[in-house]
Amino acid sequence: MAFLLGWPYLLLAGFVPGNKKWRQRCGLVPKIQGNPVWFHAASMGEAALVPPLIEALNKKNAGHKTVISTMTQTGQDRSARINQGAVTFFLPLDFLFPVFLSLGRIRPSALVLMETELWPNLMWLCNVRKIPVFIVNARLSDRSLPYYRFFGFLFRPLLNRVECIACQSIRDAERYKSLGVAPQKIIDAGNIKYDTISKPVSREQKMKLREGLGFSPEDLILVAGSTREGEEEMILDAWAGLPDKIKLIIAPRHPERFPVVEQILSSRGLAFSRRSKIQGQKRSQNILLLDSMGELIDAYAAGDIAFIGGSLVPVGGHNPLEPAALGLPVIFGPHMSNARESAQSLLTAKGALQVSDAGELQTALEKLTGDRESIRRLGNNALRVVEEKRGASEKISLIILNYINKP
Repeated sequence: MAFLLGWPYLLLAGFVPGNKKWRQRCGLVPKIQGNPVWFHAASMGEAALVPPLIEALNKKNAGHKTVISTMTQTGQDRSARINQGAVTFFLPLDFLFPVFLSLGRIRPSALVLMETELWPNLMWLCNVRKIPVFIVNARLSDRSLPYYRFFGFLFRPLLNRVECIACQSIRDAERYKSLGVAPQKIIDAGNIKYDTISKPVSREQKMKLREGLGFSPEDLILVAGSTREGEEEMILDAWAGLPDKIKLIIAPRHPERFPVVEQILSSRGLAFSRRSKIQGQKRSQNILLLDSMGELIDAYAAGDIAFIGGSLVPVGGHNPLEPAALGLPVIFGPHMSNARESAQSLLTAKGALQVSDAGELQTALEKLTGDRESIRRLGNNALRVVEEKRGASEKISLIILNYINKP
């Protein structure tokens, strides 16, 4: 009803110069030749998973056209930036007319939905037109599973029309089976995010990154990445008990907290540098505040030990795989629900240490910094976890191409 009542506004919005979003959401997406593979990624996180899939498809079938739809402007911007050459647009509203119009303009050879992007009319019309639909990097959380089960009468027929559901893990595959999806449609392909992570840098690159951040080759550097409110104080308490030779990089998760963390450091009388104020000069201070965006991965690559923010406070933790893939031992707190599988894999492989508070964090750091061999050993174990889990993109690309190339 809201959609019907809103048609006059949508039509007017569509004619406003420069307002492509609502034209595309009403189905007036770019007209494409060549039957491309249509990827749909809701926002920034899902958009980052598309490049390794496109690369894997192109290896098997060079020059295959791709288009990417998103729900958000940030997802649109990132898709255009990291998938150069691919056509990007906003997903049409999931009503019959916009979806029918968009399918006629794109004429895709396949539709690939990232993670849990289930759109009934889009999936149904693709099925009617014999366009294969795939759900890749599929996941179902503990929180959402009861709702899917409750509405099983809606989701079961929808999911059984899909050609393949490539799940992130065995646990996700079992959850989809519990919804009544045909087992032959479900595979455990692994998590594509492992294919998106940077690989270790050479020693020469590492030293160059250190120089750019103002550190020396002999420094031992702890990188506290994506820290959250209430966490910096605990990190500083733990770091204060370490020898002066241990350098610290603090990278707050959100830019609005840069001044807050600066005030915390100043109130403790700690000498520190701000990344925005240095240009590669050697620094006398032991602390660097990373008050810039997009440089955390470089900070990890320059460092020796990584602490994962959002884990000492009940936020749920952030991605521990980026520093692990660079060969760094990883430390995190008790709150890692947002990355439970990754955290557990690292702990099982002895590539990470889990602590409960500042005291345990200090003990863990003392253990590592007192024995450089333990840093190397844990770092190698962490790297092995990531390397062993790469390859989901290759598996999924083969499945998609087998359906596309069917006579």
